[in-house]
Amino acid sequence: MKTTFLTPFFLLTLSLSTQAQNLIAVQNGNSASFYTLLDSAIIHAQNGDTVYIPGGTFSLSVSVDKRLHIIGVGSVIDSTLATGKSIINGNLSLINDASYGSIMGISLLGVINTSENIYNYHLQRNYLAGLSMAISCSNWVFIENNIQGSITNNVIGSIANPSPGVSNCYFYNNIIGAFTPRGDFSYFGFNSSVFKNNVFLYSNQCYDYYNYCYAPIAANFSLFENNIFVTSMYNECDYKSGSSIANSALHNNLFVAYAYLNCSQNWGTNNIFWQELSTVFGPNYQLQPTCPGKNAGKDGTDIGIYGGAFPWKAGSVPSNPHIQFENVSGVDDAGNIHVKVKVAAQDR
Repeated sequence: MKTTFLTPFFLLTLSLSTQAQNLIAVQNGNSASFYTLLDSAIIHAQNGDTVYIPGGTFSLSVSVDKRLHIIGVGSVIDSTLATGKSIINGNLSLINDASYGSIMGISLLGVINTSENIYNYHLQRNYLAGLSMAISCSNWVFIENNIQGSITNNVIGSIANPSPGVSNCYFYNNIIGAFTPRGDFSYFGFNSSVFKNNVFLYSNQCYDYYNYCYAPIAANFSLFENNIFVTSMYNECDYKSGSSIANSALHNNLFVAYAYLNCSQNWGTNNIFWQELSTVFGPNYQLQPTCPGKNAGKDGTDIGIYGGAFPWKAGSVPSNPHIQFENVSGVDDAGNIHVKVKVAAQDR
């Protein structure tokens, strides 16, 4: 049997190749730089750069103070088996000149928070453990995200004298399991905003008349179309345990029970009420064949995350080319290493 000895050069090349999979790439025009620490990549990136985060867990302690486009390999484990999820362990703070930036394909174990006016920000196909936005923020777009934890807007107001809230935000095809505190805190969280084809999973809870109520979302003068609310939204007329949605239009939404929509100056058409939750969802929040939400959206598509203009993409894989399969079979007698890699470009 022939014995093959690997030269130090070959070992070095193989080692560098393995390490490169864990490097963060910062793209600036036609040039790229590489970092092992996410903090270093953020600090050295220039305004307008793209930061590519590989699979793995990366700590973050610095704020994003410039316009950056942060792209990971995905936030769902079954679609990132070859690469692993791109996980950021820590809060992601947006300050100063972070407007017009974006985040895609990231699993954020902390909260996205802002303390300043950040506008025109885009988030797509991420897992977010929470969201806290300054009142001056506007024109954020959320598409196909899984948002958990809580959604707060750094707003101090009351039912009698509500704060105007964050304005002109757009939520399309998100899974929203987060809750919004209501009462004397963050009552009208989103103003003049649009919510289409989302699934709101949080059920209403109320522990005190004003101060300890939690609802799926808070919005004022907004539009709700083709959403599913896994909540009863009861007692809205006495301002307890309600939806915290006021002065808004609600069309073609599905509710698992009833919603007293008119009590807060809301209006709407073709909403579906009194649905048993067990008859609504199949796997991965797809609608069951007999669910009345099938083809019942205002646009003729399904109510929920698989309808509308941005139907939920299986696996939540980012739109950039993605490694689907990777196999290293070892070294043959000639000293060659056999690697099989399958890369697929996304259609959207």
